[in-house]
Amino acid sequence: MASSASQMNARADQAALLFPPTPPVREWLLTLAGLGLSTAILLAVLVQLGGIDTSRFAAAPANPWFWLCFALFYALGPAMEWLILRRLWKLRADALPALFRKQVANEIVFGYSGDAQFYLWARQHQPLKGSVFGTLRDVAVLSALAGNLATLAMMVINAPLLYAIAGGTLLNSFAASVAVIILSSLGILVMRRFVSLLTLSRRDLVVTFCLHGLRIILGLVFTALLWKLLLPGLSPMILIAVATLRMMVHRLPLVPARDALLAPLVLALLGPGSGLAAATMLVAALTLVTHLAVGALTSIASFLPASRASL
Repeated sequence: MASSASQMNARADQAALLFPPTPPVREWLLTLAGLGLSTAILLAVLVQLGGIDTSRFAAAPANPWFWLCFALFYALGPAMEWLILRRLWKLRADALPALFRKQVANEIVFGYSGDAQFYLWARQHQPLKGSVFGTLRDVAVLSALAGNLATLAMMVINAPLLYAIAGGTLLNSFAASVAVIILSSLGILVMRRFVSLLTLSRRDLVVTFCLHGLRIILGLVFTALLWKLLLPGLSPMILIAVATLRMMVHRLPLVPARDALLAPLVLALLGPGSGLAAATMLVAALTLVTHLAVGALTSIASFLPASRASL
């Protein structure tokens, strides 16, 4: 009997090696959804590649400070979000590729597609502290709230400057549209008493909101430095005005490649004389090319079996 039982156990072990347990259906669905979004990023990369005008890169400076500033500008969003989630989840550094891919998807596919993919990645990652959906929702809501409040403050504070430099019907219409978007989103949050719906502790909410605020401030600084390095003679007033316009453009919902919209807006409002339209277009083109490279690399890596667990 003992030998028979041992033979049965041996056969069971061999069967387990030949036919490993099938993952739960939900895990397969999450994996397929994540790979589907990675495929969407790759398709978006291929589509965008055909529209790149390489002649614009001839104006790129050789100044190493410009490229250092650009690298910091590009990495700021994923790095700050990693710091936030590091506090909440003890997230490891191997989450950074997924956060960079999230940024790319939000910019070149459509808004919040990157958030959906990062949610799928987080669900498949090692056990995380707290509710995955609740935490990511809270972080996204606080990011939108910080961005809306900062943009509204910049619009109010710099309104005299904007109208002194670029007043007119176009600015009136654009400012009114952005103000309606911001105020309506803030009104929805207030009416729904969003604080009671959030799952993070009060301390985590405050710290997360402050980190988003720091990200916005640093983003303004890096963007202004990029323009200043391209156009050293640019006045601070013009920098502040265009930085305000950029924040307003970034409040437009579900619009991909929003930096590319800034150049024609600057050209229409300030004219070609300032040179800022060309500078903003160069930064937008460099950002797009970096998005395409990062999106392609991280999406291809997500298809590799060895890295699928971490990406």
